[in-house]
Amino acid sequence: MLINRRGKIKAVFVGDAYEIPFDEILERSREAKVRLRGYRLIHTHLRSPSLSHPDLVTLLSERLDLIGVIEVKPEGFAGKLQIAHMLPPNPRGDMWDVREYQDIGRLNTNFDEFIVDLENQIERSYRKFGGTTDKEGVFLVGFSTSSRYEAQDSIGELRELALSADKIVLGKVEQVRKKPDPRYLVGKGKLEEIILRAKHLGANTLVFDVELTPAQVRAISDQTNLGVMDRTQLILEIFASRANSSEGKLQVQLAQHRYMLPRLTGKGIELSQLGGGIGTRGPGEKKLEEQRRMLRKRIEQLEKQIEKIGKRRQSGRKYRKETGIQTVTLIGYTCAGKSTLFNTITKSDVLAEKRLFSTLTPTTRKMMLPSGKTILLTDTVGFIRDLPEELMKAFRATLEELGESTVLVHMVDSSDPQYDSKIESVENILASNGYDEIPTILVFNKIDKITESERLRLKQIYNSPLVSAPDKTTFENFLLTLDAKINHSYDAPEQTETAGIVN
Repeated sequence: MLINRRGKIKAVFVGDAYEIPFDEILERSREAKVRLRGYRLIHTHLRSPSLSHPDLVTLLSERLDLIGVIEVKPEGFAGKLQIAHMLPPNPRGDMWDVREYQDIGRLNTNFDEFIVDLENQIERSYRKFGGTTDKEGVFLVGFSTSSRYEAQDSIGELRELALSADKIVLGKVEQVRKKPDPRYLVGKGKLEEIILRAKHLGANTLVFDVELTPAQVRAISDQTNLGVMDRTQLILEIFASRANSSEGKLQVQLAQHRYMLPRLTGKGIELSQLGGGIGTRGPGEKKLEEQRRMLRKRIEQLEKQIEKIGKRRQSGRKYRKETGIQTVTLIGYTCAGKSTLFNTITKSDVLAEKRLFSTLTPTTRKMMLPSGKTILLTDTVGFIRDLPEELMKAFRATLEELGESTVLVHMVDSSDPQYDSKIESVENILASNGYDEIPTILVFNKIDKITESERLRLKQIYNSPLVSAPDKTTFENFLLTLDAKINHSYDAPEQTETAGIVN
């Protein structure tokens, strides 16, 4: 029996308890991060007088007020009663509390007071764990086929991405497997555990730190009513929210459409919602084909518009080359401090935030070197490991700026414990796009956040300039090094010409 908070019976079922159609019967409007569903499920078992694990899973996954099982004695009378209710999020990770009464008549609880108090506790715990009612709460899933350390490092960056997308990270888990499960990525048993933990913490969405296949998205979505998002979708969402210029918006739209096209597949749920069915060619499938055609057409239009932007940029680069002005481009892992350095040197006001991907559109300004030479300095979008292919393609006009650079300034966050791997990620992106032969200066930023011994170590290992982007008094060695590198490149025309080739 399903009973609401007014004590009225909502529905009675006879048969298999696993097939209760909750979504068809219960109002979704009551389900919220800090509230329960507003219903109790009381039932019997034919063989066991105790709550089963599936019972407790149902309690949590459906966010029921309470679930109970009544023992039925051989003569047909009611025996003992077991009830369970959800616990507020807690450091121990306990998700439910089970109580047993030897006689159903001994149960004497003011349920109205109990449930109000429980929801208040859940709300306090939710806020204590960092949750808010006005932001999306997410549960992160790290995954690796090599080591737990890699999974932990990966999920650390995923957390920064989620925060940059203005989400609340309520919990996380890392999973290491020899190979991904083709259907559920982490395996069905582990997925069920993750879903329960996410539900308990009040999360709205599961975020996976890999790119899920369309089949995996469908399979995982079938197991839960939580949202499902992968790393690529999260990055695309960040880019979409940060794109202010018309160019940036076009590039993000193109990346999103390219990502969605292979995921517009004829899965049964989509077709049924549109009026068709599996294995048919009804209105659902026709609608799906129409959506595909529209997406392809829109992708073609966006590609042409971005190509025009690329040609305009190419004309600008050609003009600068004809005038003999040397160009320097700031590159580096996202959040390395490129925009802050750019603003300090050029006295500009490019958006510089302590969030990933705060810069999306290249900005170019003139600046003067210590030798008196005037150059053009360009700020670019930050790099990231495993940058989605859709974004690499969409931002080709941005990356082409690198190909015409006299010198690249590769900025590194010296306070980042993983700066070595991030240097490697940037170098791999340069090499894969044919820009690895352009003269490059490695510059370590944020030295105000590291100790003197760490600074000495960086000097010994890399012999590179050390700066603090907001403090121009730390720029002397960097600017002298840049001046010398530009003069050297200018004196070696063959090397500069080769470096300018875009593969």
